Amino acid sequence: MSEWEDISITGRNKERSKQPLNEDAKLSRQVFTLSDIPPQRWMEICNAALLAEPGRLGRVAEVRGQSLYVWGGPNIFDERDANHLKKLVAYANEKYREALEPVDFGGLDAFGG
Repeated sequence: MSEWEDISITGRNKERSKQPLNEDAKLSRQVFTLSDIPPQRWMEICNAALLAEPGRLGRVAEVRGQSLYVWGGPNIFDERDANHLKKLVAYANEKYREALEPVDFGGLDAFGG
């Protein structure tokens, strides 16, 4: 198995971020670029963490491919939110690394030997 590198947020994609999404809505979208396209399992872990913590972030957020989308009201993003997103990405890295570790069966032979 090749060495896996942690995913990180490398910056905000200004062209894909929109405030507001349309004239009638007060919703905004911020799009952040990730350091690489994460594996499907990593995205599942990160999206589950984002879904479990909407109160702390106060927004809806989701990883899609190499982008992290955050939706919310106008002027939705501040330094506190950025730090929280970085913590959630670090959490996903940690849990993904744990999932990659081989399982120790404590000396049991799966084939009965």
